Amino acid sequence: MIKLQNLLQRAYENADGFRKRMSETGITLEDIHSIDDLYKLPILKKEDLPELQQNVSPFGGFTTIPANQTARIFMSPGPIYDPQAIEEDNWRFAEALAVAGFNNEDIVQNTFSYHLSPAGFMFDSALRSLGATVIPAGTGNRDLQIQVMKDLRVTGYVGTPSFLALLLDAAEEKGWSVGNEIKLQKAFFTAEMVTAEIRERCNKGKIAVYEGYGTADCGLIAFDDKNGPGLKISKSVIVQICDPATGEPVTDSEGEVVVTVYDHFYPLIRFGTGDLSRWVDGYVGERIAGVLGRVSDGVKVKGMFVREKQLTTLMNELGFPNYQAVVTRVKNQDQIEIFIEAKEIIGEEQIVELVAKIKDVIIVTPVVTVSYDRKLAEAEKRLVDERTWDTAKK
Repeated sequence: MIKLQNLLQRAYENADGFRKRMSETGITLEDIHSIDDLYKLPILKKEDLPELQQNVSPFGGFTTIPANQTARIFMSPGPIYDPQAIEEDNWRFAEALAVAGFNNEDIVQNTFSYHLSPAGFMFDSALRSLGATVIPAGTGNRDLQIQVMKDLRVTGYVGTPSFLALLLDAAEEKGWSVGNEIKLQKAFFTAEMVTAEIRERCNKGKIAVYEGYGTADCGLIAFDDKNGPGLKISKSVIVQICDPATGEPVTDSEGEVVVTVYDHFYPLIRFGTGDLSRWVDGYVGERIAGVLGRVSDGVKVKGMFVREKQLTTLMNELGFPNYQAVVTRVKNQDQIEIFIEAKEIIGEEQIVELVAKIKDVIIVTPVVTVSYDRKLAEAEKRLVDERTWDTAKK
């Protein structure tokens, strides 16, 4: 394990962005003796990364190696550019997958996207480091995916719980069942809430369910290990739960998940994820209660963060400054419906074009609903999350 002092020293010497932030606050390396002193450093907010990266391209000055020495560069909504420094388990998800029982005897269907965002490669590299065979399935193509799952006798699944539900529905439509035509034994979920319904469905099919929490920037943060409530903190990060206003750690209330990653190449130090969580009672510093919400205006939809500021800029460019985006759950799937005002009739072709342009920016496919009589006041909240989050199991 990289020692904290070594991490800070390398970041200070090689990452201009980190050194600048320390200089601006008057903090020196000598002021940080232990994890307890980290609160002295300013929080690097995820929501600030797009602007910082625009000012210092492409990573805001927070990597210790130049861009042309990284293996890959990804883009998340924002836009935020994320480096993959090494070809191996760069995001450290192997720790969680090994606990979930994935090994060299598994054939695993990876249904995370390999396009621009890093999720597909996150799990691909972690699974390969464990010796598992990976099917780079990506997203969509429901019928093709279940055919692959059946023909190749897939034993493991990584992806969102809602997409696995879709695949199981498609299999049942063909008369295929888990344990017979479908040989799935284990599933690892992230990016979405794991509902009681999908847990029960997997249990009936004797599919072991595990989940993890991570971000495109930090990689693995915490994971389900079945040894206690909530999620266990990964050994590769330091997690603090902090008051969003002061940045100081809290132990008995909700706060922002602030992460320091033991990574010499991309040493994110006091990185504010924007996610809200709390420590599990009796496990301060060890286990968190999952993601309980968002600090900023970002809302996670189908595993992707949609931000109100980004959406407002886009809708202004498209000529619909008065809009409202509402996130709901429809048939156990996240849905974002965008209501827009219009004085004249908008044809179907224009709607299709609008949907495509919005998807290009937020990655998620929206439903666009035109209102010819409803007036959206400028004071209305532009991004509304109407989903009900059940955190009782945490």
